[in-house]
Amino acid sequence: MQDRRTFLGLAAASLLPIDLVAQTPTPAPRGAVELARHALSGPLDGFEIVLVQLNSPAGQRSTGPGHRHPGPVLGYVTEGQMLFGINNQPEQVVATGGTFFEPTGALHTSVGSAKPDAPARAVVFMVVPKGSPLTMPA
Repeated sequence: MQDRRTFLGLAAASLLPIDLVAQTPTPAPRGAVELARHALSGPLDGFEIVLVQLNSPAGQRSTGPGHRHPGPVLGYVTEGQMLFGINNQPEQVVATGGTFFEPTGALHTSVGSAKPDAPARAVVFMVVPKGSPLTMPA
């Protein structure tokens, strides 16, 4: 009886896929990745909701004059600590679970990972005019 159970156990285990090559974690994509875009209707006809994932590698932050968004932006930090600054105001550090908001047309002056040794990731909800780009030059 024991031999039969052992045999059945080994037979079942042999059907399981086995990957003998060591798995290395896939790095997160850099920058912004659009996850979804949906047209709105009713009083918001002519606008779209866009969901974006922001990926900032360890120590990476934006440089240059900044940019603007054509609609309001609401962000939720899902990993690490995100630098956030608008309208040349002092940068804020937004920790995992925290949120940030940008009013329509605000000058987005800084964004990125707040830690030199850890990445940051956020999910961003935007409302933009239908067909418009997500960012505009400063």
